[in-house]
Amino acid sequence: MLVCRQLLESSFRNLFAMNLFEELDTLDPGAKMQPPRLEPPTPHKTTVLILLKQYVNNKKTCLDTGISMSTQRRRMFYMLIFKLIQESDKTYSELHALLTGGVYKLDILMLEAFEKAMSEFCAAGIEALFDFAEIQNIDEILNENYGISQFSMVGVYVRRVGVVLERLSFSQMMDMYKNICTYYERGMRTIASGSRKVVAGGILHREDSVPSVIITEIKPEEGGDQSKRKDATLSRCLEERQDLRKWAPKQAKFFITKQSELLENDEREALEPMELQKKVQEIIRDLPLSTTPYFLGYMNQLRVRDYYNALNALHRALDRSPVRLMSQEKGYQYFCVNLAVLHATFGHRGEALAALRESIMLAQEHGDKRSLHLANTWYCLLRDELPLSAVQRSVQDPNDVDGSLLHNYTLALHFAVKLGTVAGYQPLKLFDLLQDSDSLTNNNNFTDHASEGLALRSAVWCAYGRHELAALYSQILLTARDRFENCPSGLVSAMSSYALWLQLQGEPNLSKVLLERAKEMYGRQPSAEGWMISECHVVIQAGIYQCRWHDALKACDQLYLLQPSDAVLQRASIYLAKHEFYNARRLLDMLSTQDKLAFLMRMRVQVLLAYCSMAEGRFSSEAIMRLLRVAEEMADSQMDYELALVDMLLAQQLLLIGMPQKAYQAIKRCMHDIHINGVLYERAKADFVFVRCLLAITPNVVEERKAQLLKSLDILERAAQSFKKLSAHAKVLDVYVFLAQRFNEFGERNLRNKYAGEFRRYFSDHPIPREYLGSP
Repeated sequence: MLVCRQLLESSFRNLFAMNLFEELDTLDPGAKMQPPRLEPPTPHKTTVLILLKQYVNNKKTCLDTGISMSTQRRRMFYMLIFKLIQESDKTYSELHALLTGGVYKLDILMLEAFEKAMSEFCAAGIEALFDFAEIQNIDEILNENYGISQFSMVGVYVRRVGVVLERLSFSQMMDMYKNICTYYERGMRTIASGSRKVVAGGILHREDSVPSVIITEIKPEEGGDQSKRKDATLSRCLEERQDLRKWAPKQAKFFITKQSELLENDEREALEPMELQKKVQEIIRDLPLSTTPYFLGYMNQLRVRDYYNALNALHRALDRSPVRLMSQEKGYQYFCVNLAVLHATFGHRGEALAALRESIMLAQEHGDKRSLHLANTWYCLLRDELPLSAVQRSVQDPNDVDGSLLHNYTLALHFAVKLGTVAGYQPLKLFDLLQDSDSLTNNNNFTDHASEGLALRSAVWCAYGRHELAALYSQILLTARDRFENCPSGLVSAMSSYALWLQLQGEPNLSKVLLERAKEMYGRQPSAEGWMISECHVVIQAGIYQCRWHDALKACDQLYLLQPSDAVLQRASIYLAKHEFYNARRLLDMLSTQDKLAFLMRMRVQVLLAYCSMAEGRFSSEAIMRLLRVAEEMADSQMDYELALVDMLLAQQLLLIGMPQKAYQAIKRCMHDIHINGVLYERAKADFVFVRCLLAITPNVVEERKAQLLKSLDILERAAQSFKKLSAHAKVLDVYVFLAQRFNEFGERNLRNKYAGEFRRYFSDHPIPREYLGSP
């Protein structure tokens, strides 16, 4: 961060050193547009023209002698020229390295001719530049028979440089020639200091033998001075290099567009953060009135999570005058939108809404519908409103409108589904919205929205208790991951939810493998947030099952940084499992007083409050009424699985107060939903409660009760195996205690001794404190 701040400070100094009249003229909205000042071509551009001249001479020689130049050779040379024209200026040593190695390597004769031409150009004096700038020389390069086509991109480049050279004054030509000579001499010194040597005529050849490496011992007291001298030499070389290279507007635009696309889609292929920031500062120094370099710097700072300098870069971009920039550089409003998103990330809602209002105002002034609808969507998002009506009015016919509006409409539909799920709307309405979104996605081939739609369907099914369908949609998304490789949000969501589902189904190894894969693929924010939350939940659930409280509480601390309310709820669940009911009730009461709490989380808080009364082993009419109110609201929202869990708790409470028939009806009503959609722990728990209710309603006759228990023995064995698969040691011991006690009551000593022995053997392998046994 310190280095990035120093780079930005250096850019500020360079910016203030610019022509003050240009700055004031730019900030004046009423100023007339003046044509840019004519600037001499940089030494790099002149060197490229000399290289083109040698290529044309070589091609003419081949035609005169009847030797045809190979197609591969011509193609690679033009690829080299495109690279030199589009990218930033290079030093002579970098250009020479490009010509002598790699895929663009020139043949020996042409390389020697180019090096000889450069040497003679710098030795002949200013006359060489005047001769080269003559229009006949430029026309020879653009010759129709053997030259460059004047209508091609390279031809336009040559003509532009030729026109500029023709208009320069003598003093400008003299300064330009001095810069070219300095550019060449410094490059030659750099080359000569490496593994090459200079021979007569300026032609370079590689040494046949590898030079010996001379190792000198550095004394400790001299190491610091030598390091300082090395840093000073490096900075001096960089300053010398900056004096002779300059970014052209077209080169900067091409570079910024390319790097921005790479940072957005595949940042591993982009330049390293420090190197990219250095390029950004070079562009800002050469083109101080341009705003797009600041936005590239903003994206680069976000990549390394340097939010301070990212915000600084956006502010520097916003310092440009919008009146002038809106006629030259479209997209000024998007800086305001990104500034709003950055503020919203850290909870600065007021600043974010102010930036969005400014973006809306600018978009309306300049008729930019895409920016206007994007800002409106974000404005509704930050105000927790459903933007469907406003967006739907602007999308009359999906086939005749701008694609950006369809993007915004699809995003608005997804946002509406998320809000509806959080608010507890009926699922039929939500899936109608998802069907509209899928229709737009399929008709317009929105790949990123397709992956988000599948992930959203999985999340909605999970929220409404259809975990099997949620896992199915996650598997579909992972199966087609090659198609959605540029859409990480949907894939991360699918991998995270499916990993948690595997953990809850008693497959911890598969869950661990999937989470490790997600870490490797998406190890950075914001994509990493999904698997980080899933990993915390996996550790918490495993800690509750295995009574490893320290690991579970530590995972709660990590989850609090990502989802505070969910972390508090999970901590209350841990305290309930530890029988610390006071601490659990204190946290749950704190959550119940929060206003903006999701519907499902609010219902779970009420369920856990009722569970506190049950776990204490006393009857509470308040807990019964609380569960009945929750069941009513769950039924209205069609959350069948959560309603089934409430019925199971009601069955336990009714069994506790001596109403076995009502308890049996409640557990029988919820068994179907729990066994179809429930996790392994809830299915095993439902089996255990079901057998207890069966024994409670059986007539108080020893033989009938014993027969009923023997008939239900397979169900209890299945429940014990499920608890063992989850490593829920306390619940396994509870099953064995229940069986041993019941068979002891019925006088079955052999079966009693069998399950008592199972209890003792399992307890010796997995010792659990006795206070954690017997919880509901």
